[in-house]
Amino acid sequence: MHNIVRELVRGTKQTGSPVLAVSAGSGQIAEYVVEAGADLLLALNAGLYRSLGHGSLASLLAYGNANEQTEELLRRHILPNAGKLPVIAGVMGSDPGIEIETRLLQLQRMGVHGVTNWPTVGFIDGKIREAFEEAGVGIETEIELLAKAHKMGMATFAFVLNESDMRRFAPAGVDAYIINAGLTPLQFAVGDRRDRLQDSITHIKRMLAVVEGAAHRPLCLIYGGPFTDVEDFTTLFRQLRVDGIAGGSVFERLPVQAITSNFVRRCKTLRLVDSEVDEPAKWEMLGRSAAYQDLMRTVKRVAPYDANVVIEGETGVGKEVAASLIHSLSPRSEQPLITLNCGAIPSGLLESELFGHERGAFTGADRRRIGKFELANRGTLLLDEIADLSPAAQVALLRVLQQREIVRVGADNPIPVNVRVIAATNRSLAELVQEGKFRSDLYYRLSTVTLTIPPLRERIADLPVLTGHFLRQIAAEMGLQNLAMSQRFEEELARHSWPGNIRELRQVLARSAILEDGPVLRGTYFQPDGGSKPLPSGHAASRRVTIDDIHRAIEQAGGNKSVAAAALRISRKTLYAKLEAALTGSDATELA
Repeated sequence: MHNIVRELVRGTKQTGSPVLAVSAGSGQIAEYVVEAGADLLLALNAGLYRSLGHGSLASLLAYGNANEQTEELLRRHILPNAGKLPVIAGVMGSDPGIEIETRLLQLQRMGVHGVTNWPTVGFIDGKIREAFEEAGVGIETEIELLAKAHKMGMATFAFVLNESDMRRFAPAGVDAYIINAGLTPLQFAVGDRRDRLQDSITHIKRMLAVVEGAAHRPLCLIYGGPFTDVEDFTTLFRQLRVDGIAGGSVFERLPVQAITSNFVRRCKTLRLVDSEVDEPAKWEMLGRSAAYQDLMRTVKRVAPYDANVVIEGETGVGKEVAASLIHSLSPRSEQPLITLNCGAIPSGLLESELFGHERGAFTGADRRRIGKFELANRGTLLLDEIADLSPAAQVALLRVLQQREIVRVGADNPIPVNVRVIAATNRSLAELVQEGKFRSDLYYRLSTVTLTIPPLRERIADLPVLTGHFLRQIAAEMGLQNLAMSQRFEEELARHSWPGNIRELRQVLARSAILEDGPVLRGTYFQPDGGSKPLPSGHAASRRVTIDDIHRAIEQAGGNKSVAAAALRISRKTLYAKLEAALTGSDATELA
């Protein structure tokens, strides 16, 4: 069964897509995730408790024999709906009913492909954990479980919560790790979401360090934590070299079928970062225009130096993505990237958000709160919409940049901080300084380097790259096949002024995919606002199409030559003529 994991690893290297392992609490969920394209099914008795409205931790408590509960889930729900998907079953190593070898043989006969140590004593700490270990039902029991399963030829997935446990499981020869990223919150406090993500990512980085450099690196899947949306997993994959996602509740939303299927499909459109091939996060910024190339050169030049940066650009151009890329390419990449939207925080609370506060510092301060600067210590702090800072907040921020220390609201003792600040704004800070609306001394502290991201209307040559990327995403999310665009639609996109920039482009394409019929989008519901303008040189519709372009388009279209011709903005007749010329060995000059 170990070849199951090898096949999963091979698949991620070929496609760049994450492995999706779903813990299904019902046959209905199992059926939906199989249809949507998941890679593994996990049978954990936690699914039974989730279906009753309880948290996964209830699966560890003595409401019944966890292994018998899992087998019941397998028989009634998972195996009848698994199709050809491999099934990994949770097994509690300290089963008081039957010998573990007997339990594993039963699972093999049922058609289970592998096991994981679930429920795990790793969820318990303190005195209770010590009591478990002393009673001989601690983590060693789970290590023995996976070692026995490995000898029987079953795939082994070690469910771990910390670096110490990862090191202890390694000698058992586990095929994969399911790394617990923490509890999944029911809701986030205002301003906490991104901070929780970065805290969790930092925790995962420490755990991954255990297996980095290993001769045979195990498959690593992330379970739980604050990752509750596809955008959260985008952030995760952009910063970490992991292989995929394992989870249950994150895939189970109402309405069940639509949400579950859509969530799985969207996750499969994400791309993993291979540290041996990709520069971290480079794929998040796309383009080929001269403006894009200039931007990327500047980003790569700035990133390694520990200098503050101002990123200016219109709404929707990708300022936050650029900031994330700078952080990922910097020496601080292993530390958190913390974000604060200065425009979304009332001026009276901004100092508390930046520097934190002590309990009782003001009305409503019922607990100590760590501020953004402390959270970002040794990492990077992105201050979005910094032009919205009040004069008082500007003074406070300047003091921190000068003194490199903060004082929590309601406290007396200064706390030293080491933070790189990236400030983003859709207004020119230099102009605001001239108008007296932004402090010049703060501006000079922030803007060691100012990076300007050009609007989409100034990089129209990037449209083919961006539209191709978005069409692949949209097709996967909506369960469509081989979306392409007509030449007329592409020309209309190139004439538009794009006030909403890249964000607007994706919205236009998604709307067209929903409202139009057929795989070739014609822009029936799109009206450009730029009037009649010639296409810029370098735009795909004005360049020559080579035989290599045609072969690549046919491959991307799954062999559909009509879709490939539409994607290349040439007629089918031209495409067939070019293919025939290549086959007969005639002159392979480029066709207009």
